[in-house]
Amino acid sequence: MANGGWYGTEEEWQRLEAPLLSIDLALEQFASEHGFAVSKNHKDNPERSIRWGTNPSCLIQIYLEHDSGPTWNLWLCCSEDRGDSRYWRKEMPIRDEPIEGFRERLPNLLEDGFKQLEEWKAQPEELEFATKLSPLS
Repeated sequence: MANGGWYGTEEEWQRLEAPLLSIDLALEQFASEHGFAVSKNHKDNPERSIRWGTNPSCLIQIYLEHDSGPTWNLWLCCSEDRGDSRYWRKEMPIRDEPIEGFRERLPNLLEDGFKQLEEWKAQPEELEFATKLSPLS
């Protein structure tokens, strides 16, 4: 599902997105306090993302790890494109957990993640090589 989008039934989609709906208010409050926006379901995958900055840019994302359960990851990533290469630092404070397992901690996780990303953003020279970028055709 990572690149192909959603191919399941409407009922399956509702089951997977329901946990995200239960944290939307906390995400919206965090984003609003920092002047950001929350994007939802990029490429038709159940997820929530908050992005800010440009080169380096920062991302806080909650995305589906396993649809059985379901379980989720909370990913932090700061990246910068330099010529034909991308550099980054990343961390996963939550890995393969049901949202019920971290819902109450989410406001603190978001604030801590924001602070971590801002530190990384302020020190782009410490970002690590991630990949070569494909030329646009």
